[in-house]
Amino acid sequence: MTVVEPDTPMAPSAGRFQGAEHVYPLRVYYEDTDASGIVYYANYLKFAERARTEMMRGAGITHVTLLGDHDAAFVVRRCTVDYRQPARLDDDIEVRTSIGTVAGAHIEAEQRVVREGALLASIDLKLGCIGRNGRAVRLPAPLRQALSSLVPAGGK
Repeated sequence: MTVVEPDTPMAPSAGRFQGAEHVYPLRVYYEDTDASGIVYYANYLKFAERARTEMMRGAGITHVTLLGDHDAAFVVRRCTVDYRQPARLDDDIEVRTSIGTVAGAHIEAEQRVVREGALLASIDLKLGCIGRNGRAVRLPAPLRQALSSLVPAGGK
């Protein structure tokens, strides 16, 4: 067992890019589970949200910058989740995020929650870009450029 010395800073993992795919590792904690130690279904959406935020941060865009400098924010327009296998207390899992489409005022993405290569859940979603007034706005150019670079050749 490795012991971490006191006062050693430990930053949360922001994940990493493997090609165009962002990989966000996390561990399942007691608070994520139901009474039987299985991840509560709605928490997969929280895991996915964190992973998308870290993917954007890794691409050079933060939500604070997006809102403050570009008067834009994301909303989930459509979300489909297919639950395959349960994640359990203390599992090490990954959320793998791929961008499929970058369009005028929306993006489409696929997120897969995996444990040791086994698919636990897949999430297909469409995110809309809106201004403070709640109306659709075009993706700001820096965001469009950053996300477009993550669309695999041939995209959707």
